[in-house]
This record gives sequence, C-alpha cells and structure tokens, in this order.
Amino acid sequence: MKGLTAVALLLAGCAAEPDALTTYRQAQELIDGRPLRSLSQAELAQVERLAAQARALDPALHEATFTLAALYVACGAYEDATALYRSLVEARPDDGRVYAELGLSLAAQGRYSGALRAYQDAVRRGEKSALIYARLGHAYQALGHLQENLHAAQAAYGASLQLAPEQAEVRYQLARVEVRLGHDEEAHTLMQQALDAAPEDAGIRADLAALYREAGQRHLSRDALVAGLALHDRGGAEAVLHYELGRLLWEEGDGAGALAQFEWARAADPDLHPVYRYLGLIHSAKGRLDSALAAFAELANRQPGDAAAQVSIGIVSSRMGTLAAAEEAFKAALALGGAEGDAALKLGGLYVHQRRLRAAVQVFKEATTAHPHHAELFASLGDTYRQLGLLAAAVQAGEEAVRLEPERALWRFHLASTYERLDPDRARAEWRTYASLASGDEGEAQRLAHAYARLQTLQQEE
Repeated sequence: MKGLTAVALLLAGCAAEPDALTTYRQAQELIDGRPLRSLSQAELAQVERLAAQARALDPALHEATFTLAALYVACGAYEDATALYRSLVEARPDDGRVYAELGLSLAAQGRYSGALRAYQDAVRRGEKSALIYARLGHAYQALGHLQENLHAAQAAYGASLQLAPEQAEVRYQLARVEVRLGHDEEAHTLMQQALDAAPEDAGIRADLAALYREAGQRHLSRDALVAGLALHDRGGAEAVLHYELGRLLWEEGDGAGALAQFEWARAADPDLHPVYRYLGLIHSAKGRLDSALAAFAELANRQPGDAAAQVSIGIVSSRMGTLAAAEEAFKAALALGGAEGDAALKLGGLYVHQRRLRAAVQVFKEATTAHPHHAELFASLGDTYRQLGLLAAAVQAGEEAVRLEPERALWRFHLASTYERLDPDRARAEWRTYASLASGDEGEAQRLAHAYARLQTLQQEE
C-alpha cells in the first residue's frame, strides 16, 4: 500500500510540472490581446518570466521566442530582442515575419543598414504588406545621404500607398523625401493630402507651413499655423505650432507677436528647448538683459551640452558688465566644442577688450587649428598680432583670412592696416581693394572714410 501511495505522489508531481505550451498559453492569457506597452511593470515582468520559461522548456516553440522578443522591444531592450530575432532567423530562414521584426528592432537602434537588409529579406520571402513597405521607406530615408536611397524610399512609400492609400503618415514621409529630392510641387501636394487626412497632426502642419515659408508664401504659412491653432478646442493645438508661428513673426520683425507665441509654446511644452533661445534673443534685442540671461540659462540647464547656449550667456553677461561670468561662459562653450569657432571668437574678443592680448592670441591660434577654414578667426588673430607688433605673423594670418574669404571687405581693412607698417605699396593696394569692396556698404562707412584718408596720405608720401 505504501508503495502505491509513493507512485501516486510521484505521478502527481510529474503532472504538476508545467509544459512549454501551457506556460506559453499562460503568458498569452495574461497579455489578453493588449498592446505590450500598455501592460503594467508587474504584468510585463510576469509575461517575461513565463515566455522565457516556455522557451527554455521547448526551444522549438518559436512563438514563445517571438513573444519574448516583442516584450523586449516594448521595454526598449532592443539588443536583447535582436539577439532573439537572429536566433529565429537561424531556425526559420524562410519566414518573412522573422526578418520584418528583426528589421524593426535594428531600426530602433539606429542600425539602418542592417534594418534595410532585413526588410528586403522579408519582402523577398513574401512579406509585402503596406506596413513593411512603409518601414522599408523609413530605412531608405534614414540613409538618404545617398541620392539612390532617396529614390528607393520614394518607390517603397509609393508601393505602401498603392496597397493602402489612406495612410497620412506615409504621404507625409514621402513628402519629406520629395523635398530632399527637390520636387517641391510634389511635396506640397503630398503634404496637403496628409494634412487633409490628419488635420490635427501638428508635425505635418508645421512642416507644410515650413514648405510655404521656404517658397516665399509666408501668408500661406501663417494661415496653416493659425488654422491649426484654431483646432485647440478639439485638442489639435500643439506647442510646436505656437513655436513655428513665433519664428515666422520673428523673421518678419514682429518681436512682440513672436514673444507672445513663444511664451504660449513654453507654457504648453516646457521641454521644447529651442523656445528658450528665441526668448533670450528677443529679450536681448529689447535690452531686457536679466530676462535674456534667464532664458539662456534655462536653455543651458535643459541642454547642458549646448555650446551655443553658453556663448549666448557669455554675450549677455558681457553686455551686463559681468566680465568674469562672460569669460566663464565662453570657456564652458569651448569645453563643449566651441560652437563652430564662435566661442573662441568671443573669448578672444573679450581678452582683446581687456588688453590681455597674449591670452587672446593663444585662444585664436588654438581655434584656427581646430577650424582651419574659419576666416574670421584668422583675421582676429592677425589683428591681435598687429596690436602686439608681431607684424610678420599678423600678415601671415591676415593673408590667410583674405585667401579664405577674398570678397570680405573687413579682412582687407585689417591687412591694409598691417601693411602700412611694413610695405606702403602693398598697403595702398590693399586700401584700394578694401575701398572697392566696401563701397556702398553702410556698415563700412566709418572704416571707408578712414581708408580714403589713409590712401590720400600714402599717395602724398609716394
């Protein structure tokens, strides 16, 4: 009797051990047809445990692997998902669905070349849905630095629309491709069609307004943005529309109107970082330096890697007379990459203003090495050398600035000023060239008068 009881208990224990299919079904019941991203963290953890357990119990139960990989995608663990999809590719090399999901996982990591190959493999294996062609178009567009990829994206989006014409997002993406191909008329038509299908999509509306603005049709750009903002009661208004309307008004010289739009944009979305730059520019232009500094400081706080924000802080601080703060900001900008040489120009200029000429030379020299095609840096270096009396070095730097931008009058002015102390004949030639380039430029009026005076004096000495 005891032996029979032991056998019964053993059989009961075996029956209690879950099998792979049962465990997988438990995971599916927990999901219950819902999007994975809608599950709670506790539910996601439980589904992951069940799917992983089912896969471990039976590696041939590929649906468990699909579920686990999709779960990783939903959680943003794209590398883990990619590894699972690659294992499925090995197990099911003729299954287009595997390649389609692998492509999505790779694209989410920015690995567009790999995603492109995966989508192409999916299409070759029969996955020819509107969705796959759209994803293929996205991958080609992401690699659009090559012209042939833009044409391929154009074809892929076209195929997607043939299968499912009512896709506003695909029309929008195709319009973006047409813009890059220089097909403005086609882009306008597609963008308008996309907006007609999705009138409350602020991104489509903003891009359509940008197309109008670039085409010089500013009234149509304004109308598109205002119409979008009129949808506010239906939930269609977005911070980006206020921002784009603010930019339009700013470009038209309406600072007050632009300021109001940017303030509304900030209230709607405090994380729309470019708003703070425009707020700073507007306040700075109106002399409201405290407000300008606060706006640029907020931009720097939200975008700590933005060198241009630090440059702006330095400029406003300099105008406020807090030169130590300005120097600190310009140095911070240099440490962040220098904003294409602008930080060095401002820091070196500050040192020149403080008569710290050798410090200025060091800044300009290092910057010309980092930015060898930046004419203004060479011109500034040459002018600082001239003030130090290092005339040979001043000529060398000045001539490099002229070589880089031969039509820029100011560089000729600096070079002529240097040659006056070295070679009167070259000085006369440079003053004449400067006068020819500066003629008619109101911004050069004062320097032009000086140039004519120097020419007259040099000719008398000839």
